[in-house]
Amino acid sequence: MRQPMKLPSDTLDSSKLEFSVVSKIEVSFKYWSSGSECLSDWQQAQLKFLRKFVDKIQNLTPTEIQTDQGLCYKLHKGKTSSGFSRPAAVSKDIALAEMRISGKSRVHGFVESGRFYLVWLDRNHAVFPSGK
Repeated sequence: MRQPMKLPSDTLDSSKLEFSVVSKIEVSFKYWSSGSECLSDWQQAQLKFLRKFVDKIQNLTPTEIQTDQGLCYKLHKGKTSSGFSRPAAVSKDIALAEMRISGKSRVHGFVESGRFYLVWLDRNHAVFPSGK
């Protein structure tokens, strides 16, 4: 009589398994530099776009944020415009990026440990002007 085939799950110690769970992004204002731009400067329509942006990225994984064409995720290259300086609490080793909220409006920050840390609001695309 044939012996039943032993499946891998019969031999694995589940206490030693590691699972990689990719969770959705949380948004944090922990490192927000209010000295560069304030929410009170934004018009109601711009605030609605910001809210939609936050809703959208909270339903994405870190990888999806980087590949979503609508967000235009771009790592910072070069020097920022005046008025936008990296907060002292954000290490120079951390790569900052920009994402599009709407036509000209952007946010700048970084993704770490499942969170997007918003550093600057940029309603007029002023941190890295496109020159268009």
